[in-house]
Amino acid sequence: MQVTIDGVPYAPACSSGSRIGIAVTTHNRPAVLAKTIGQHLKHLPAGAKFIVVDDGSAPAATAAGIEIIRDEKSLGIVVSKNRSLEALIDAGCEHLFLWDDDAYPISDNWHVPYIESPEPHLAYQFLDLAGAKKLNDMAVLYRDDRHVAYTGQRGVMLYYHRSAIEKVGGFDPVYGRGMYEHPDLALRIYNAGLATWAFADVAGSEKLIYSLDEHEAVERSVARPERDALVRNNVTIFNARRDSGYAGYAEYRRQRNVVITTLLTGQPDPQRGTVIKPDASILSVWAASIRGSDAVVLADQLEVAPSGASLVSVPPVQMSPYFARWLHIYQYLRAHPEYLFVWCTDGTDVEMLHQPWEEMEPGKIYVGSEPKTYADPWMYQNHHGKVYAEFLREHRNSLMLNAGLLGGCRENVMEFAHHIVRLYYLSESQRFWDKGKTPATQVDMGAFGIVAHHYSDRLVTGPRVHTVFRTKGTGLEFAFWRHK
Repeated sequence: MQVTIDGVPYAPACSSGSRIGIAVTTHNRPAVLAKTIGQHLKHLPAGAKFIVVDDGSAPAATAAGIEIIRDEKSLGIVVSKNRSLEALIDAGCEHLFLWDDDAYPISDNWHVPYIESPEPHLAYQFLDLAGAKKLNDMAVLYRDDRHVAYTGQRGVMLYYHRSAIEKVGGFDPVYGRGMYEHPDLALRIYNAGLATWAFADVAGSEKLIYSLDEHEAVERSVARPERDALVRNNVTIFNARRDSGYAGYAEYRRQRNVVITTLLTGQPDPQRGTVIKPDASILSVWAASIRGSDAVVLADQLEVAPSGASLVSVPPVQMSPYFARWLHIYQYLRAHPEYLFVWCTDGTDVEMLHQPWEEMEPGKIYVGSEPKTYADPWMYQNHHGKVYAEFLREHRNSLMLNAGLLGGCRENVMEFAHHIVRLYYLSESQRFWDKGKTPATQVDMGAFGIVAHHYSDRLVTGPRVHTVFRTKGTGLEFAFWRHK
């Protein structure tokens, strides 16, 4: 049903406003920003998320009642626009409008044609400057009653549907402080087959949006010498990508590192033969040692995190905690794409000695190990079924790897954890098929070893990774981790 009030059509708040995100980026233009915010508030869609991203202005940008995200130091256009995407997507917005501080809406419902368009990316465009001075740098490629497509793109107001950003990412840091970053993203969306045109706008946008830049009514926020240097540096990258049909992904989230441990006390510990109490104190040494990253505890009963760590509650499951931990780790990492490097460690007998982050290499898999081989009788006593028997036979003389330490980039650790879970379900399925004649395997050392050997050409272990196992700390001066 279309609702019209005083001749103006309105979209239901449940289908538009609550899903709209608007971010205005600014740098050292307080008067311009104040006018722009005033115009936005006059024409703000009902329920829309509205924020300002301040790229290190001095003094800091201020606006009463407005959420401001600020970088203390100016980091440039690429970072500011990515901060905008991150904040709006984290807020649950589906329709993302990124504005420069020198453009603003001049009509109610300015957003409606962009949202109603089937195109996942559009941008406010002006063919040329409004005055006597002309740039002659763009031409019209296509026009109908809803859209106009051009040979290039202005960047004063950029609209994205969230699905496009999830597919190709955000503004690529390869462009440094900026210039060509927004047409690059437009081309990646286009080259990925998501949009009909690379550089398009809705028809009649000049009645919806006003650009001070278009009317030469504002000073540039980037000084001309810096702007020219950025253009010279970035145009080669952009042209090469434009001509090659590049559609690669660029991470828009600020990436950070994480150390994860689990405390799953809802099921008995198969190695200890008892239920562990959900007591944060047994993780206190681990938590206090973590530096240079987040420290996250995944727990099914613990109610208070150890000091220095974050607690994430996970559901209790009917499976060995040694396998359940990998299921929870996989699911947690899947939900957190902002992480770059990850360590998964035991929490009761591991502590960080030296930060590993600067030495970690993408693609490498860092694992714990013990000064023994898979011929150890404990392995045969605690691993059952064909998959484990074949592995132990083939690798009886190989170094035993320890599941208490696993590190690498997020994608590799997720894949590793998922492979362990698949082995668990395969083993359990085989037990069902043979009518339970095979005992259950309750520990994950064998599964960890099987998966690790799939990455044998990329494995890193030994004294740089951890102290010598069960020697009370031999190798403290070298190791990233102390492991009992």
